[in-house]
Amino acid sequence: MENFKDTINIILLVAAIVSLAIGILKNGFPDGLINGASILVALTIIIVVSSGNNYISELRLAKIVAGANVQEVKVLRGSATEILTIDSRDLVVGDIIKFNMGEKMPADCLLISGQDVKTDESELTGEPDQKEKETVTEEGAKVGDACYILGKSLCVGGSGSAVIIAVGDYSVSGIIESKS
Repeated sequence: MENFKDTINIILLVAAIVSLAIGILKNGFPDGLINGASILVALTIIIVVSSGNNYISELRLAKIVAGANVQEVKVLRGSATEILTIDSRDLVVGDIIKFNMGEKMPADCLLISGQDVKTDESELTGEPDQKEKETVTEEGAKVGDACYILGKSLCVGGSGSAVIIAVGDYSVSGIIESKS
């Protein structure tokens, strides 16, 4: 759509210049400027106003997009016993998050406690099935175990606590995004 508007503006500019040239050839120098110059002035005003509106719209859209990535997360950090609420972009490996049904997981993590936790990982894997999650055991976790919760997956059942094991570009979603 923008290219179409730009093309129309160029055509109108050419038409104004042609009108200006014809007016000068037909009526002489001072009198022939009236029609062409008035078209050029009107066209300049239209282009400036529409460019300003487009710029303001782009700024608003960028602000909306930046706000869409903000997610508040309840976290226990370090040896603290008090739950903090922070932006998910500030999470680090080792943070313990608290989550409930309906929340999107902010990063890759291991489930350390929870009840009836189920996640929807379709945004990453494309699989529509809900995955039941189990707490990690003392023996540890193997790749593919049900204790792993992928970032950007939606908690569709239960609630719990999980320890962050990967954030940003090092998470599964970060790796997928960097390859696309």
